[in-house]
Amino acid sequence: MRSGFVGEVLSELLASGTLDRRASILAVAGGTAERDLFAEWGFTDVTITNLDDVQAAPHLEPFAWAHEDAQDLSYGDRSFDWVVVVDGLHHCTSPHRALTEMYRVCRIGVVAVEARDSLLMRVAVRFGISERYETEAVRHQGGRSGGLENGPVPNHIYRWTESEFRKTIRSCDPTGEHSFTFRHGLNLPHETAALRPSGRRARVLKLVEPVMRFVTWVAPRQRNSLAMIAERPAATWPWLEERDGGLGMRG
Repeated sequence: MRSGFVGEVLSELLASGTLDRRASILAVAGGTAERDLFAEWGFTDVTITNLDDVQAAPHLEPFAWAHEDAQDLSYGDRSFDWVVVVDGLHHCTSPHRALTEMYRVCRIGVVAVEARDSLLMRVAVRFGISERYETEAVRHQGGRSGGLENGPVPNHIYRWTESEFRKTIRSCDPTGEHSFTFRHGLNLPHETAALRPSGRRARVLKLVEPVMRFVTWVAPRQRNSLAMIAERPAATWPWLEERDGGLGMRG
């Protein structure tokens, strides 16, 4: 399920020359799904991190593993070409803090694939078609993990918008004009069969899938998965100048 849309995004970035398979990649809040994804697309220099040691090496070979908190990464500034997260920010106490940490340690840019906040999703949550808190994922993990900070408490599903992503990146780095790219994907209930509920809610989900397909075909921005890509500015703003090894306002 995850690799389908994410794979499409990686394919586009590779085809455009934005991404290079030889680039150094840091995948935060990752695991075996990220291992399979990057191996499938031919990446060779990947480090996968998480708070959960269950999926640690050797399960993530041939890639490197590190125990890291996405909100407080131990790496220095610009340590990796790209930093990637797939459905991981909403497990953080502060999704924005994790995103700014990802940006801090990237040299070229960040790729974040998360749930999108849209009118369709707000309606789905209102009528119980979609969750506000990730109870099913935690239940699937036996009530031990899969929630907030990958723990036993179901996390709130933080859904993003394009505007919020832009504002967060611009706030943490106001030195120039970033390049932003967005892609919209649709994750249908049947694609998460392992987490799918039974009973009345399962029947409701089966009925609404055709509606979701039609509505998101007519209005693609109502899709529930959002790939957000930000690249560092190619140049600084004209009102900035080099000063004492850093940047400052021109006099």
